Amino acid sequence: MYNPYGADPSRFTLIPRVLVIAARGGNVLLLQRSPLKKLWPGLYNAPGGHVEQGETPDQAAARELTEETGLHATALSLRGLLVAHADAPLPGIIVFIYRAQVAGALQGANAEGVPHWIQRSQLPTVPTLPDLSQILQLTLDQPRFFYLYKTAKQGADETVTVHFG
Repeated sequence: MYNPYGADPSRFTLIPRVLVIAARGGNVLLLQRSPLKKLWPGLYNAPGGHVEQGETPDQAAARELTEETGLHATALSLRGLLVAHADAPLPGIIVFIYRAQVAGALQGANAEGVPHWIQRSQLPTVPTLPDLSQILQLTLDQPRFFYLYKTAKQGADETVTVHFG
């Protein structure tokens, strides 16, 4: 097998994903996950998903935004990274977190869930993924680039540390 980058499968590996944070006025774009989803059914998250083979994270962010909401990114800026470490031999994930300006009309329900504009003041009452409120605050309010490192252990709470670039 051709291995131009010296990848070693016995080392920590990461699967790339994207998360897109868009705000308009006092509202934030969230997707209520389908109740049929295996992970976090019914909870709210920002649009996002996997980076496909041959796709850049920027391209994936624009694609996922449109697929899940019907909106189009008019501007994308990389604001942060999240590295989530899983127990070996499972790979972890790296999430490229973008701030987006968007245009277009919000679509209705799709296989991923239902997109909504949520008033930012109402976010504390909305059932979101556990780390989304922190990601929203860092993406929308912090001027500096950030990264989060989190470790999940079976039967224990996640540990999350925040670093600024």
